[in-house]
Amino acid sequence: MSDPPAQLIALGSRLVFEQSEALIALTDAHGRLIEVNPSLRRFLAQQPEIQNIGMLMEPHSRARFHTHLLRAVAEQYVGPITLNLSDSLTATLRSYRCHMAATADAQIVFLAEPIAALDQHGAEQYMQVVSDLSTTTHTLQKLNHALGEKQRALEDALAKIEHIARIDDLTQLLNRRSIVDKLDEEIWRAQRYQGAVSVLMIDIDHFKTVNDRYGHTVGDQVLRGCADLMRGSIRATDYLGRYGGEEFLCVLPTTNESSAADLAERLRSHIEGTSFVAAETVTFSVTISIGVAELDARRDTPELLIAHADNALYRAKADGRNRLVCWRS
Repeated sequence: MSDPPAQLIALGSRLVFEQSEALIALTDAHGRLIEVNPSLRRFLAQQPEIQNIGMLMEPHSRARFHTHLLRAVAEQYVGPITLNLSDSLTATLRSYRCHMAATADAQIVFLAEPIAALDQHGAEQYMQVVSDLSTTTHTLQKLNHALGEKQRALEDALAKIEHIARIDDLTQLLNRRSIVDKLDEEIWRAQRYQGAVSVLMIDIDHFKTVNDRYGHTVGDQVLRGCADLMRGSIRATDYLGRYGGEEFLCVLPTTNESSAADLAERLRSHIEGTSFVAAETVTFSVTISIGVAELDARRDTPELLIAHADNALYRAKADGRNRLVCWRS
């Protein structure tokens, strides 16, 4: 049998287009409607505002439709695939066997043949599942947001606890435990890599007299002021902590005794040259004494190095205060 003549093909195509119960449309590459057959026109009667064939489908089918639409553009033909369509927002979904074919100018011929109406009870159950899933998703999103807020609050609380555990409340320097921990770390590093580390034990001279004469509030101002001055005079790699009362411990990594003594003298000079205010017309100054000690990696422990610096500090105070003394000297 010879191929059918073009006139027969054209007439048959027109009959299928006009008389078929199938839904037939010509769309662009994005699914926007260009032309529809009478069956699809009737299908659209309750939703005249719809301009895209994909909007007739339930969400899962809509996603599959757009995926296969792209395939049809690339491969010229896709089908058959099963998609669920509805002629209104409240109507029962129906299943269609769908074909898509691309034309030469990248338009798409869409043909959907009805398979069978979905069971009404099943459709209602499906819609209920979709509704329940949407509600559950919304609830989970709210719970996730609430959990995120609680997580951030917990992290903030832990950060505050860590700060309180490490920092002296009055001076905002490292507290005694933290500065000793830093000394342990630097001694371990110096012993491992044959480096140097020195410490300064610093004491505010006659601090009890300041408290007795001007009161503890002014005494606290002196402690904070001295802490700020010392913090501003050391290097970023150095560590400064309040060791107890009016005593401070400064850990100087990669620093020998001579360099540590130079830094100690700068600290002493800065403190001596600073005035503190006790009242509107009353100012005064304080001095510090400093003990300097460098690590002997062969025999010194953290406790022994601190003891050396403390002994040097004791000699500085015995020699008249407002001075520094080096342990090895």
